[in-house]
Amino acid sequence: MGSSRPTRTQLSLSYPCLILGLIAGASLAAVAVAWLLIANRAPSLVRFTLQRNVVAGALIGLFILLPVFRFLRSPGRMFFSGVVAWSILALTYDVMEIPFQRLNSRLGAFHLFVLGAVVFGFLAVFDWVALMLVAALHRPAAVTRR
Repeated sequence: MGSSRPTRTQLSLSYPCLILGLIAGASLAAVAVAWLLIANRAPSLVRFTLQRNVVAGALIGLFILLPVFRFLRSPGRMFFSGVVAWSILALTYDVMEIPFQRLNSRLGAFHLFVLGAVVFGFLAVFDWVALMLVAALHRPAAVTRR
């Protein structure tokens, strides 16, 4: 008798939004940790502050856009994948508040999470409305007789 348990390949294909969210979240967390450590533990790189911030911000933006572009035609999956990624970033931020106590003075981990969830919510709603408009424009108008 065959096993009904899915294989690893089937699992990765069954939950692509979760897998991409985990990958994007790990990437976001790695960039954020590197950014924070370089900013606070490498005083010799102070003269490259602007370049460091531009590169780190661009990488964060790139990893945020991964779920958006991958699930452009599926707003629910886009939102789920983005919130998973952003949750990993917020948890990493929360852990990084332990060695860097002043990190919480500007923005707390919960506020960071809510900010990301709202952004991904707006992106998903915008995508949903755009998909409805495209679908409405491509449907022929119904002809009614009186």
